[in-house]
Amino acid sequence: MSSIRRFFSAIGEGLVGLWRNKSMGVASIVSICSMLLILGGITFGVFVANNIVEDMKTKVDQIDVILEPEVTHERVLKIKEELKKIENVKEVNYVSKEKALEKMKEQWKENSFLLDGMESALPESYELKVENIENSSTVASNIYNIKDVEKVVYYKDIVDKLTKMSDVVKYVGITLVGVLLLVSFFIMSITIKLTVIARRKEISIKKYIGATNMSITGPFIVEGMLLGVLGAGISFAMIFFAYKYVYESLAWGVGNILYNYLIPVNIFGFYVAIAYFGIGIGIGILASIFSSRKYMKV
Repeated sequence: MSSIRRFFSAIGEGLVGLWRNKSMGVASIVSICSMLLILGGITFGVFVANNIVEDMKTKVDQIDVILEPEVTHERVLKIKEELKKIENVKEVNYVSKEKALEKMKEQWKENSFLLDGMESALPESYELKVENIENSSTVASNIYNIKDVEKVVYYKDIVDKLTKMSDVVKYVGITLVGVLLLVSFFIMSITIKLTVIARRKEISIKKYIGATNMSITGPFIVEGMLLGVLGAGISFAMIFFAYKYVYESLAWGVGNILYNYLIPVNIFGFYVAIAYFGIGIGIGILASIFSSRKYMKV
């Protein structure tokens, strides 16, 4: 039998085996989908959190002081002098409403036109640089004692919290994915085993007439690959369109700041497709080899 005929024969037998064990096949696909969706969700969360942390690390020695909306120009100037007197403050920079709008437009990129005419809605503020970031919390507390200060944005505290949150998500996620990976492997192995057991007599005849192990195990490997491809395909479609919806919603909504930390949909789809189909097919092949080799002694 030629290589091409053996290839198509293995595909045909793999499809037959998949059809014979539909219920276990569905269970395998569902387990793979669940594992890949959780993996994708966790990876997305950690990716965004890490991007935010890296961005904020450039501002970790900075404290933003947001002023009350109705504060007068004279009072704004006096607040600057009061800020300069605080210990550990090395630099005080005024940010006007117009400058704040300009910065926001830089963040919103191609959608910046949506902000036109909104400078009046933005507050005046000061950007402070501290000499020692370990004393940032003390500086922030002193700023709150100044009249007409509405809010203090303390980046070091935010970075620390995000880093801890990212680490927790990462470790919990790795554990969950590991467990689901084993479950997917186990269920798929059972699916292949059922096919092997059902065809033990046929396998015995093939081995008796001199068939190679590869020609015998080929259909089982194909069956495992098909299960992996189906599971990966379904989960890829779900997470791709979910990401596309979130990406487009943030691009046109008030959550645009988060949008700056995302990657374009096509790039996201490319890398996720490679990862999902690679993992799905890999699990299918390994589970098939594991199951069929164990039951090849007939």
